[in-house]
Amino acid sequence: MTSNQSESPLNFVFSMINFIVELYLSSVIKPFLTFHDKFYSWINIRIRNFLDENSDKIPKWFTANFITYARTLLVVPCVILMAKGFVVLPSMILIAVDFGDLLDGIVARYWVERKEIESVGQEVDIDAKDKHTLEPSWIGKHREKNYGGFVDAVCDKAFLIPCWISLLSTVPFFSYINAIQYGILWSLILIETASGSVRFKAYYTSNGVTAPAVKGLDFSTSAVKADGIGKAKQTLEMVGTSLFILPVFRYVGLILMTAAVPLAYESVRRKIKKRVIYVDGTVEKIDYKVLKFWKQARGLGSKLIVGISQDNDVMIQNASACESVDAVLINAPTKLSLAYLDAIEIDYVVCGVGNSASVVTSEIAAAQRCLIIIDDSTAQPAKALEAKNTKAE
Repeated sequence: MTSNQSESPLNFVFSMINFIVELYLSSVIKPFLTFHDKFYSWINIRIRNFLDENSDKIPKWFTANFITYARTLLVVPCVILMAKGFVVLPSMILIAVDFGDLLDGIVARYWVERKEIESVGQEVDIDAKDKHTLEPSWIGKHREKNYGGFVDAVCDKAFLIPCWISLLSTVPFFSYINAIQYGILWSLILIETASGSVRFKAYYTSNGVTAPAVKGLDFSTSAVKADGIGKAKQTLEMVGTSLFILPVFRYVGLILMTAAVPLAYESVRRKIKKRVIYVDGTVEKIDYKVLKFWKQARGLGSKLIVGISQDNDVMIQNASACESVDAVLINAPTKLSLAYLDAIEIDYVVCGVGNSASVVTSEIAAAQRCLIIIDDSTAQPAKALEAKNTKAE
């Protein structure tokens, strides 16, 4: 980041907002999640026990996606009832939808584990290899694997946003407290709409490879993990909206919805946080292993730069043709320094196991600006010692 960018008033404002939100997360939300997790864990165990005890009675169509679609369709009667002046029934629908959000996760895990148990001991079709089959692409497999989580999050917003828009008409704009109600409702509408748009883009522009989890370095620098923020936000929004509908509990609901606004903001901020990743692209040939490595590196940030230390047009064009690559750095230095990373605004260098010392200097490793992808599921900061071994070369 340049000095002009760091000193801009807009960046200062967002820095202050981020500081306040993080203080709120660590001092309020983190203790709240302790109780929240215990309560939902208690419910989870009892529902799961019920499913296991009645497994022979559960129909095949009772899936997580079915529950997600069914609870989303409840937005139609909920909005119509609110338009007709009803308050109790819409409030009860919201609580039911919130329960459905918990239920679909439990049901999804139930079916996965049941299929694993049923598959044990089944005979494999010997002639399966001789049959003509369609093998899904990496992107196809990735979308299929993550579809449940994607549609669950999007459907939550598809239910709540129309409810909030409908509730705007119930707030007369005649006092400061009513103005606050308008502000909270509009904040949630706009932030969750933005969050849904980001999710749509991320899902349909996925490169087909899941980014490895970074261990030993906290990208979020937050006291609360992303899944914790999502859980708390969902509960505060659903329960808060349910109480907001009821005139006698309207201000209690407003407090809960207000408490959800920073969480909704933080959820969006983490999705769009800019992080520039660099990988060394000077390789003999670009095969599926190299492409997979680039895709994993791209998943760790928002932009991927591939450095080519040679003025080789074929190598440059091959790297440019990869959909995971955002830019190609031509005539890149064979070994990067910390000053060079700052000059071209690269946040992290990503390397494979055993080659970090040949790509970065010891100061980059010491500054934890170099990540090593260990395997498909794990990445960690490079140790300074790995670069020091070749410092004299």
